[in-house]
Amino acid sequence: MNTNACTPADHSSDCRAKVGTRFPLGAKIKAGPQYLGNDEPSLDDLLGDDVLKRLMARDGVAADQVRQLAGFIPN
Repeated sequence: MNTNACTPADHSSDCRAKVGTRFPLGAKIKAGPQYLGNDEPSLDDLLGDDVLKRLMARDGVAADQVRQLAGFIPN
């Protein structure tokens, strides 16, 4: 039997997440090895990505505009 899309959610106690602290206060979380040494893609790598190119084309943004904007950001 199909249920209606407007059926209210089940509010029984067994379907709810348990309330509690997932990360204890004061605990330090270590970064993964991919973030050590500021291992991030360069702007040229990002602008060369096909998905980003499509998003920029959809939004009417040129790579030169992004490079010019990035030039205003201090290191």
